[in-house]
Amino acid sequence: MYVFNSQGPIARSRKRKGPAAAAAPKKKARKPPKDHGTTKAYVYHGLQEEDPPYNDLANCEHVIGELPQPRSMSFGDLQCWIIKLFGLHPETQDLVIKGFSIEDCPPVPHPGDIDLYWECHYLRTDAKWASYVKRVKRRNDGMPVFVLYVDSSEIKHYKSLFKAGCNAHSKAAMGTNLTRTLTEVLPEEEYACSISYYLRENPAMTTAEIVARLAEKYGNQISHAGAWRVKQKAFELQFGTFYDSYSYAPRLLEDITRYRGNSYHFVDIMDTEVTGCKDFRVLHCIFWAFAQCIQAFVSCRPVLCVKGLPLCGKYQGVLLTALALDANDNYIPVAFATVESESKECWLWFLRNLKQAVVKERSGVCIIHDCKRELLDAVEDLQSNPQEPHPWRDIRSRWCMHHLAETFMAHFGDKKLMMLFKRLCQQNQPNKFVKIWKELDELALKYMAEKGGDSAEMQQQSIEHGEAVVKAQNLSNNLESVADEVFGNGSDNSNSNSNRSLIFSEWIRSKSMEKWALLHDSMGARYSVMGVDIADLNSNHVLKGIRCLPLVGMVDMTLQRMGECFKNENVAAKKALGNPSIKFPEHVQDDMNAKMQKSQMHQVIYMNTEDMSHLSGDTDKTLKFQLRHKYVIVQLKSVYTRSTKKSQNCTVRKIAKCSCNKPQLHHKPCSHVIAVCCQIGVSADTYMSPYYSLTHLARTWNGRFNESETFKNFRWYKDLGCWKTTTWIPDKKMEYSLPADFIGTGTGNEEQQCITGSSATADDQGT
Repeated sequence: MYVFNSQGPIARSRKRKGPAAAAAPKKKARKPPKDHGTTKAYVYHGLQEEDPPYNDLANCEHVIGELPQPRSMSFGDLQCWIIKLFGLHPETQDLVIKGFSIEDCPPVPHPGDIDLYWECHYLRTDAKWASYVKRVKRRNDGMPVFVLYVDSSEIKHYKSLFKAGCNAHSKAAMGTNLTRTLTEVLPEEEYACSISYYLRENPAMTTAEIVARLAEKYGNQISHAGAWRVKQKAFELQFGTFYDSYSYAPRLLEDITRYRGNSYHFVDIMDTEVTGCKDFRVLHCIFWAFAQCIQAFVSCRPVLCVKGLPLCGKYQGVLLTALALDANDNYIPVAFATVESESKECWLWFLRNLKQAVVKERSGVCIIHDCKRELLDAVEDLQSNPQEPHPWRDIRSRWCMHHLAETFMAHFGDKKLMMLFKRLCQQNQPNKFVKIWKELDELALKYMAEKGGDSAEMQQQSIEHGEAVVKAQNLSNNLESVADEVFGNGSDNSNSNSNRSLIFSEWIRSKSMEKWALLHDSMGARYSVMGVDIADLNSNHVLKGIRCLPLVGMVDMTLQRMGECFKNENVAAKKALGNPSIKFPEHVQDDMNAKMQKSQMHQVIYMNTEDMSHLSGDTDKTLKFQLRHKYVIVQLKSVYTRSTKKSQNCTVRKIAKCSCNKPQLHHKPCSHVIAVCCQIGVSADTYMSPYYSLTHLARTWNGRFNESETFKNFRWYKDLGCWKTTTWIPDKKMEYSLPADFIGTGTGNEEQQCITGSSATADDQGT
């Protein structure tokens, strides 16, 4: 035996061999694991069906991804890879993966080539995944081709699955016959399909209503938690998960705007880029307005009611909407937006888009809104901030009476006082306005005294109240001076002592009367619209229940419901326009009939006219009424407007004014004007604003929504090349701990729960 070193070989003595021993078995050298590299996988993302969706794969969204080492990766690694591939939520539940194999696998499988001859494999465990990998045939170049179908859900079923498995089947039986067990354990799949129709009509169905509906149809009484899962699963079957809808909604809106003839749709998105992921962006706000609604506002009164409603889905946020009113006093949602909160920045962004998309160049538009500080600051910036990039200088800002009444109720806590305050807001005559104001002061002071308080402060405010009443009695003929002297008109800044005020005058002092009182509405900007009540919004056909839907469901539902409204209202408007016996829309006609009967009780006295013949023709008239022991003055005027174009003649616009202030505020003739018109033989219809005419009503609903615009398969586009590669995701911070619209007891309304901010327990999604 020679041992070599640096100098050369070294000789050693040969050792004698010992007795032969049993030769130990030689261990084979372990071969290093073969590196399979990466494999292309054709992955389809769609809906989970009861049967394998062989023929539905052509309608699904397919992605070619690089599957790393399919032979060595576990089933958990496959799930993580799919979640990363589609940008799904990390906490996605019920991730269903199906594999397809065929004897002769084409090199590049096309969705149309997948037919009934393909074999479906449900991949639920490591063993199932390993078996599927072995079954996949190899192509000529030795690279395996994988065809996977993926469906994801956010509904948790594991607790009910475990409970039913322990009671009905053993764990081994559940593994061998899992398909049949799932059908028995999770009936929500079958119920979700049957309840989808009712949820489309009313997405705000409570769990109690779902339980009753399913018990009536199937005869089975399910739990309220199960009913909640049925509702959420039905939403997923129609619109996808809440997480995926953030990426589906921009796609759907982009598809609508690309459609021929619909280039006037308006869509705006506010998002931010995810650090380190160039193709992923966080969607913060999205604004959309349909072209038909934008055109409808041209024929409506120059008034927009702006309202914010909290969302009731998986993610927090607010649904902002702007509503116009047609000639028949029906609300028309003309713009929608979902934002993260009602901050000043979000309101500024919404109002800028509203100006650019809906209002455009129309001047003198009145915005009726809540008197929240963030919204007031946003409106003030649009009006007067010199650094505002998109100013709205001629905006007329008014406050919603219903929101201010809620603030009044929170301060004084008496419903009767609140109803009296609403009467004050809608009052149009100065003497009645002062009378109701005094009554509010007296009743508020009495009510606060009964509740208890600081006696010295109450005594001081009582003295101030008495002085205010004396001034009001002495200056009742000049209401403006009363408001300025006594009630502090013109300041929007909150008073530090307003929370301690015991009389109404102190509480209302810091609020500008032009903002909330109809009597002081300059130029009649409101058109007698005092605001929108939350109950009116919940009962509105377009907005009913959509706050519970995923984001893409809101877009799809508003599109379809607006199409139904335009179709029905257009038919009714054309029918009324073709009837010669109908002069005005239904609500306006009823109002005019009541005023016509009231006008017969009035006695007209002519003033400033010596000859009765002067009352005929288009000359201006000033007349005096006698009503019981009161006198009312009416003025009828004709305003001539000359056109800038020489080819057009001048137009005549007739204006009626009355000391009762109704024609100036409502833009409709009052009973006094009707009495004068009947006396001198002039039609009172000429003094009606054109925004209340049948012609404007027909123009409002003249738009048509093409049925092809309702894209039912918005989740699955065959040609992904026409879309941006951007994937939008929600902000993780906006996620509720649990969906806020679930009610464990099944009583009440989901949307009311969202408003009150109640939360569900952690076990609500389980048993």
